Amino acid sequence: MRVYQIGANEAQQRLDKYLKKLLGNAPGSFIYKMLRKKNITLNGKKADGTEKLNQGDDIKLFFSDETFEKFSGSGTPDSEFEALKVLSREFTSGKRKLPVVYEDKDVIFINKPTGMLSQKAKPEDISANEYILAYLIAKGELTESSFRTFRPSICNRLDRNTSGLLAAGKTLKGLQEMAKALKERSVQKYYRCIVKGTVKEASYLKGYLQKDESSNQVLRENGSRSRRNINRFAVWAVTRSLKFI
Repeated sequence: MRVYQIGANEAQQRLDKYLKKLLGNAPGSFIYKMLRKKNITLNGKKADGTEKLNQGDDIKLFFSDETFEKFSGSGTPDSEFEALKVLSREFTSGKRKLPVVYEDKDVIFINKPTGMLSQKAKPEDISANEYILAYLIAKGELTESSFRTFRPSICNRLDRNTSGLLAAGKTLKGLQEMAKALKERSVQKYYRCIVKGTVKEASYLKGYLQKDESSNQVLRENGSRSRRNINRFAVWAVTRSLKFI
């Protein structure tokens, strides 16, 4: 028998969703069969998987060691976590430093440099998200067991060639609060750029943007799939030929 107590990062999700993370190699039919037969219980009682978990709940799995290892994959290292562990050694050795602007127990803000992806575009990519996970592993704040049921993640995205602040949730609470702040716009985002030419006063840029998926470029084009875009800009600094807006 194995017992799991629900922590803050696993709470407020359905039981079956949690079990599918914990038993990543098990088909859904197996999980629901185990629930029906009470080989998996919630707080000592039969459950059907639709229950919402609360912090402190106990989940018991009446499995043999062989069955648990087969369906959880605990007998073999998680390949994604192992790759992040290798990356984390760059932080523990001092070879790499994460440009942290602010960090507490729930969130972390970094200054993403140009040329770095916010999230993976291809499986082999290493993005800011992977660097943050590796950094947390190096600090001992992210373990392989916790990685199976909860993964810290960035909350906003910046284009590869745009530098600036990226926010990430280290905990479920951090992810939820940052998502709420961004949705309600209680956190405001500003973009700054250098342009060549004459800009005398604050104004608006209005137009239509459409993404060309084949070239992965955004074009100014008023087509059927275009999105209207309005940006207000102000002049922050002026040189003889350049303007900072």
